[in-house]
Amino acid sequence: MHRILSLLALATSSLAATVTYNFNVGWVTASPDGFVRPVIGINGQWPIPNIEANVGDQIVVNVVNSLGNQTTSLHFHGMYQRGSAGSDGDVGISQCAIPPGGSYTYSFTADPAGTHWYHSHDRGQYPDGLRGMMIIHDPVWEATLGLTSQIPLSISDWFVSTGLHDDIPR
Repeated sequence: MHRILSLLALATSSLAATVTYNFNVGWVTASPDGFVRPVIGINGQWPIPNIEANVGDQIVVNVVNSLGNQTTSLHFHGMYQRGSAGSDGDVGISQCAIPPGGSYTYSFTADPAGTHWYHSHDRGQYPDGLRGMMIIHDPVWEATLGLTSQIPLSISDWFVSTGLHDDIPR
């Protein structure tokens, strides 16, 4: 069994893919708690999409900032960022904020495996909806579990009012 898993691990590592996401970050209207308000969505949707890849894949995230009134960024929580510090998304530390109308491309290796999250590291944007799940699969380990499906679940605080964002374009 150990030999089969080792061969599977070798085959998986040689099949690393490039997984690309194109994200347009902007305001949308949603009512997750029954109170309609502006939230930050991706590609006109909220909740925002999950990012999924296998461990060792190259993840490329092309971001366009369509907020109109705010800078933004994305931070991929838990990723090691070896050789890709500019893709850490921590405004003022590893990158400049993406200005309104601007774009930025993040590129990093999916490592380590697990359930993580990605979110804005600019202003108070993740409480306004710019947070999502990032699932990095380890096919070798997952094969040993005998699972037929997985259901990701995310829980977070939610504010009825945006508070900080009275200048939201409507």
